[in-house]
Amino acid sequence: MKNLVRRFSVKQIVLSDVFLSTPLALALILAAEPIAQWAGGPGATFYLVVGIVMLLWCVDMAAMAINERWLEKYFNLMVVVDVTWSLLSLALIVWFAESLQPLGWALFALNVLVPLDMAWMKRVAASKPQQPALSIT
Repeated sequence: MKNLVRRFSVKQIVLSDVFLSTPLALALILAAEPIAQWAGGPGATFYLVVGIVMLLWCVDMAAMAINERWLEKYFNLMVVVDVTWSLLSLALIVWFAESLQPLGWALFALNVLVPLDMAWMKRVAASKPQQPALSIT
């Protein structure tokens, strides 16, 4: 799996993260009330704020992907934010577990799994492939 991920550049993976996260952020912003009714949990204001934060993060990641120096400079911060977002989502699943509907479980699970997967892919793409210890040609 690592070899497959290494075929892509960090820039491509960051942009794929933006393209995956932006529709979810826009849905949370534009349909906060219906999502709150169907998903349960904390309420419409919470989903609206989460959508706004996600959209701002997507804009930030897109800007970093465009500017190579920013991408190099803030790469570790980007990975830390992805992992922190996942851990915060996991904590919120536990906090709101009693009031979540199936859609709420799915939304929170996506917010745990997708950022962790993206952080892993960014790390793998940024790492150099390991060279064999002994090469006989």
